[in-house]
Amino acid sequence: MSGTPKFSLKLFSPRMVAKAIQTFDRATTIVVSVCWGVAAFVMAAAVYTLMLSISVRHDADNALVAEPALPKVAHQPMDIRGAQKVFDRMQHRFSDINFSVRGKDLVVATTDGTKFHQWLMALSYVDTISPEFHWSISELCVGKCANVELMHAALTGDHVSFEAPDANARN
Repeated sequence: MSGTPKFSLKLFSPRMVAKAIQTFDRATTIVVSVCWGVAAFVMAAAVYTLMLSISVRHDADNALVAEPALPKVAHQPMDIRGAQKVFDRMQHRFSDINFSVRGKDLVVATTDGTKFHQWLMALSYVDTISPEFHWSISELCVGKCANVELMHAALTGDHVSFEAPDANARN
């Protein structure tokens, strides 16, 4: 085995390569040249593909790092006790407007058209009096309504909370 490096150095020495090329005829030279050319092209294509895949992997890693970890938003409907607390505070503040709790909704209504501005103020004040809830209007009617009231609005409150993002969700 110790003679193998010496043998390969002797085999690929410039003198031996020149002697081997001189023994080739024209057809053999063309075949060998085409094979070496194709091998060089395939090797260059493989190196280019490898460099391209490394670049794409690097860009993908950078994009993953740049993507923010967004918190999760959780909506919980308002419970009956929360609705009752808001009802009591609103009834105390706006005694001329009718308030009621229907299920988990807070109903704001009046049959007197002259109380329109107070009714509208009561609707906007619900958000101020209980900022821990996100309020949405599930029913709204002004004028001829199916029910008895002239002005009627049912408000639904959701408690919105944010949770830390799951660290394993991106991987």
